[in-house]
Amino acid sequence: MGNPLEDAIVPQGHTMFLAFREKRFARRIIRRLLKSHSTIRAENPGLSGEALYREVLLHARLVDPSSVDQTLWQAEDSVDEWTTHASNVLGLRQVAHFVVISKFRAAGHIGTVVSIKDIVYALIPPDL
Repeated sequence: MGNPLEDAIVPQGHTMFLAFREKRFARRIIRRLLKSHSTIRAENPGLSGEALYREVLLHARLVDPSSVDQTLWQAEDSVDEWTTHASNVLGLRQVAHFVVISKFRAAGHIGTVVSIKDIVYALIPPDL
């Protein structure tokens, strides 16, 4: 065991592998959310906003049912003009971004090589 700072530096050859792994991790979660969103919207076309996202998270089984409201609150709290280019707008993109980052950190990862936001925004349309 050497210097913690040196141990934290990723060898250049591993960066591409890490990027692939991070993208795959994010895509899996995003696909589950999109599939759940489609199912919930088909079953409940009038559902929108926080109520819709609550049902999507429950259907996707990405969040413990007892912590869905807390997850939505934290996702909404993390929304700001810098990340969304709008003020106080909670959409599926923002929920997905928060969930992906939370799951990634819960898996023991400290940071990412790729931009999770870019992956989320590329895969989820802005109107969801």
